[in-house]
Amino acid sequence: MTSCLYDTLEHLKSSKFIYSILGVFFLLGLWQIGSIYMHEVMLASPFQTFNELYKMIQTNVFWTACWITAKRAFIGILLGGIVGFIFGIIAGLNENIKNLLEPMRWMVMSISPIIVVGIAMMWFGIATQMVIFIAAFLLSPIVYVNTIKGMEMVDENIIEMANVYKFSVFQKLIHVYIPALIGPLAAAMTIVITSGMRIIILAEVLGANSGIGYEFSFANSDMNTPQIFAWLIVTLAFVGIAEYLFFKPIENYFLRWKN
Repeated sequence: MTSCLYDTLEHLKSSKFIYSILGVFFLLGLWQIGSIYMHEVMLASPFQTFNELYKMIQTNVFWTACWITAKRAFIGILLGGIVGFIFGIIAGLNENIKNLLEPMRWMVMSISPIIVVGIAMMWFGIATQMVIFIAAFLLSPIVYVNTIKGMEMVDENIIEMANVYKFSVFQKLIHVYIPALIGPLAAAMTIVITSGMRIIILAEVLGANSGIGYEFSFANSDMNTPQIFAWLIVTLAFVGIAEYLFFKPIENYFLRWKN
């Protein structure tokens, strides 16, 4: 009994969860200290922020904005991931196509998101399609690059063995390349999810008439600092839910062989 209790305590001491919780309290402490020395118009306190958040969640406007942004984020990230993965597979299998797509990859990854927002507003107007296009356009190169890198990491001996057994291109994808891509794509999706939310919010702030970014912009124009920080908390919650409740279980399932 004593041994089990000791093992449990040792596990809690070394648990990542405990340190993560301590990190959250550390950030809250810094936030509170900063709010004491800065004017409330510049930095709302944690109490003011969470009090405003409590008021917000009781309104239909809050849930409507969250639903619109969640829908845009899901579709934009999904489209960006699919496009990047498909083109990454094609480029990984054919060096000439990879070289052909390289200037486009460089251009998309180098262009400023602000410019993309401006162009998308001219093409699609202030609408959901504009936000989804921006997210998919800017996120697809991340998945594309990681897909190619994963395919290049496949052992040449395994590819040669697949050729000896006369694997078709489809069989190579299923049994050789895709298993090797799980690791690089898992790392890429973490970046895609966090970057995707930033891009979605940015697009909504600059050129949408609904969603979290629009409400954030509205609060900013009113100098409502507690509401600005409340929407920031909501955005962080979105990323946390997407990453740890949806993506992490999928990642752990496909990488279960590591355990």
